[in-house]
Amino acid sequence: MKKTLILLLIVLTAFPIGMSGWSRTGHAAVAQIAENHLTKKAKKALKKYLKGTDIVEVASDADKYYYQWYRDIGWECSNPKILRRKPSEMDALPTNLEPWCHSYSVDSLFRTYRHNREGDVYVRNCIMDLDWLIRNLKENAATMDPEERQKQISLVVHLVGDFHCPMHVLYVPKAPTGGKYSLYIDGKKVNIHTFWDSSIWTIVGKGWTYQEFAEAADTATKEEIAEITKGDVFDWSSANAVAAFPAHHLTDAPHEKRELTSEYAESMRWLLYQQLRNAGYRLAAALNYIFE
Repeated sequence: MKKTLILLLIVLTAFPIGMSGWSRTGHAAVAQIAENHLTKKAKKALKKYLKGTDIVEVASDADKYYYQWYRDIGWECSNPKILRRKPSEMDALPTNLEPWCHSYSVDSLFRTYRHNREGDVYVRNCIMDLDWLIRNLKENAATMDPEERQKQISLVVHLVGDFHCPMHVLYVPKAPTGGKYSLYIDGKKVNIHTFWDSSIWTIVGKGWTYQEFAEAADTATKEEIAEITKGDVFDWSSANAVAAFPAHHLTDAPHEKRELTSEYAESMRWLLYQQLRNAGYRLAAALNYIFE
C-alpha cells in the first residue's frame, strides 16, 4: 500500500492536473504586458526580490510547483489564514473541498463571493487568495523569508492571469461548470476549458511568441487603463465575470451547435486580447501598489 501511494505521488507530480488556466504562452503574455506598465520602483523591487529574474519567468511557477506549494500553504489556499491547515487538523471539511484554487465563483449578479464556504459546500475563490497575498506582500515584503516572498509574488502573477481565463469564472446559480463540455473544431473533439487554456493560442497565433501576443493586446489608452484598474481585486473579478461571459455562450447549445471550424477561434480573438490586456494592466496595478 505504501509503495502504491509513493508511486501515485510520483505520477501526479510528473503530470500536473489540467486546471492550470492559460498556457505558459498566455501567462507569459500577461506578465509581459504588466512589465510594460510597471513603475521604476516596482521594477527595482521585483528584480531584487526575484533574484535578478522577472515576472515573465515566474508566471507559470504556480503550475510547475503545484503540489509542493499547496502543501506548503495548507490544504486549501482559499481558506482564511486561520483555516490553512491539513485536513486532519480541521474541525469540519466542506464536502467538495479541492486541493488548490485557480478559479472563482460569482453570484447571479456577477458579484464575486468574499468567502469560500456555503454551509458544507466549498465555493472556489482564488480572489480571496489574491486579496490576502497582495495585502501580505504590501505589509511584509521587506522582512519576509526570501523564498516565501518569491513564492507569493509568483502566485500573485499567476493568479491574476488565471482569473482572467474565461473558463475560470464559475457563474452561480447557473454555472457553466468550469468548461466541462466539449466542442468539435474541424471534426476534432476538444474540451472548452482546454480550448481556452491552450488550443486558441495555436489556432489564432499560428506560432506567435508571447511577446507578439502581448504587443497585439497591449493597445489601451491611459484613460482606458485607469478604468480597467479601478477598484480592488474583488471589483476587478466582478467586472471580469461580465467581460468573460461571452465565452460561455455554448454552455447549453445542442450538440450540432458545437460542431465548429477553426474560424470559431478567430471569432474569439477580440475576447482573447481583451482578457490578456485586462489581466496585464491589473497585474501591473497590483504590483505597483505593493511596491510603491
